[in-house]
Amino acid sequence: MGNDRGINVQAQNDIEAARGTLTAGYESFLGAAREVEAIIRARPDTTDLDLADGYLYLAGMWNFHLERVFKGYDLDRPCFVRDMDQIRTWGLPTPDHHYFSAQIDGMGEYRIIGNRGNTVDYCFEILSGLAGDDGVVGDRIDALETGRLQTDADGRFELFVGGSPRSGNWMKAGAKARTVFVRQTVNDWTREQPTPMLIERLGEGRAKLPFRRPSPDEVQALFVQAATELVHQVRFMNDFSLNWAQILPLNELQAPAVGPADAGYFPGQFNTKCRFKVHADQALIITMEPSTALYQSLALAHPHWFNSIHYRNVQSSLNATQSRVSSDGLFRFVISPKDPGVYNWLDTAGLESGFLFVRLQRLVSGRPPKKLDTKLVPFTAVRDEFPADEQRVDQETRFAIQRIRRLSADKRYA
Repeated sequence: MGNDRGINVQAQNDIEAARGTLTAGYESFLGAAREVEAIIRARPDTTDLDLADGYLYLAGMWNFHLERVFKGYDLDRPCFVRDMDQIRTWGLPTPDHHYFSAQIDGMGEYRIIGNRGNTVDYCFEILSGLAGDDGVVGDRIDALETGRLQTDADGRFELFVGGSPRSGNWMKAGAKARTVFVRQTVNDWTREQPTPMLIERLGEGRAKLPFRRPSPDEVQALFVQAATELVHQVRFMNDFSLNWAQILPLNELQAPAVGPADAGYFPGQFNTKCRFKVHADQALIITMEPSTALYQSLALAHPHWFNSIHYRNVQSSLNATQSRVSSDGLFRFVISPKDPGVYNWLDTAGLESGFLFVRLQRLVSGRPPKKLDTKLVPFTAVRDEFPADEQRVDQETRFAIQRIRRLSADKRYA
């Protein structure tokens, strides 16, 4: 009996040890969750509300990295994953872009099937990784903008990635290529919708073999991969925002310029950015001339988490379609924590500081506007900066604007 009991104890120990091995990857992800929590809690000068925003940011990052790995891990049977939505938002995005990515084997060959649709802009990039993967921005290996995308009469297209060069829609890949990154840009949230894309691997490969259930070791390895990518990206974005907080001018925008290819900017897009700081009794006025850009936006971002500011529920971004030009032919935008009663209000949702990013895409002709004028004024003096006939926005009108924005945002991700 004693000997039998010893055997049973040893068997139980073996079972527990095996279970520990089977959950090692999951435990790794839980550890990563604690590590990124420590990153946001160590951020200096954060209020309790900032930390609440930080935890919401982490919730989106957990969601993204788990879906990205578990949905897109099979490079022989890839698929596109939505990188951003109302919850998972990172890297100072614009709510006007629909961001998608698919993981690939750069030495393989792939076909993407889609439809151009009615979005104002559409761009494919082949990257060595998304911003933050391996702690770096990621190299752009190739890009195909909407002006060069060949479609049939109904807007359908086939795009080939990797393999030997071919005529038509083709993008190079190579050993460094890991990600197909897509941005579909909209102006009218109520009418323009992103179009679905399908991706498949061509040639010989495991995709032609019967699918088998992932092994326990493979599942745990995916948790480890998600854990690694989560920590890399949160740490990278944290360091990036700390750097921008040091180098960007305060409440001052320079002339828009094309962003470098190695910094994650939309190809050919003109940009300008700054930090903003606006107290509760102040407002920052941005004045700019209209341009021939088919897409223009101003978007606010959180000063710590480098993400969008609750854009479903507050007007923390505006594109040209959502904006109004004053009677003198100029755009005027107001950044303030309180409603100034004008149409082009960028709501900080109570934040007194953060980042402002201005984007202009697809200029039809000419150059973008010169240096944008910025002026910090007392909140009570906002109306003095506008023409006398500027449309006033009362509480009922504001509610209607916010309602359309909220419902349009929900429609976009339905």
